[in-house]
Amino acid sequence: MSNQDTTVNDPTDNNELDPQADGSQASGPQASGSQASGAPTNQPESGPGETTEPTVEIPPHEQEMTKLRAERDLLEQKLQRAMADTQNIRRRQRQEMDDSRRRVLEGMTQELLPVLDSFTLALQAYDDSKAEQSSEDATSALVEGVRMVKTLLTGALERHGLEEIKAIGLPFDPSRHEALGVEPNGEVDENQVVRVVQTGYLLGEHVVRHSKVIVAGPEQD
Repeated sequence: MSNQDTTVNDPTDNNELDPQADGSQASGPQASGSQASGAPTNQPESGPGETTEPTVEIPPHEQEMTKLRAERDLLEQKLQRAMADTQNIRRRQRQEMDDSRRRVLEGMTQELLPVLDSFTLALQAYDDSKAEQSSEDATSALVEGVRMVKTLLTGALERHGLEEIKAIGLPFDPSRHEALGVEPNGEVDENQVVRVVQTGYLLGEHVVRHSKVIVAGPEQD
């Protein structure tokens, strides 16, 4: 065996380590924990009593439907106003037509009242003449009264645009005349009106009633 001394490590020598080193090792995890706790976070800090509401995003199709509903409501309002305006216009037009018809009838009545008065006077004159004079004189007075009534009535109708259709001596016109028969006549041309059975009338250019006439035909041998 060698005379050199051999150094043997005693296990108890580990207890004589530097206490500062032990403290640094023991504080290692805590230091890392403090570093982790000191790291900044992305979460916003809320004050006391404040709550953060989540943002709800409306889908595009819902926005389109909302827009369409608003446009529909606007169109319905416009339609209702248009219908109300149309009803008011129709009511006003109907009222104007009624007023115009009433004015026409009123004017026509005022024109015909003198005719009615003339009839009354003619009959009264006939009765007076029949009581005081002969029957011939009474008849003559009645005829004169009737002529006066016809003149007044014709004048009232002419002032409102009524016009008698001329027929005697004129060629037959189917647009204004209605032939009731043919009368042989060698003195006038064929299809010429020789007699009027019932007088026709025009109101402006409109035929109110055709003249009923007799036309000339070829003379029989």
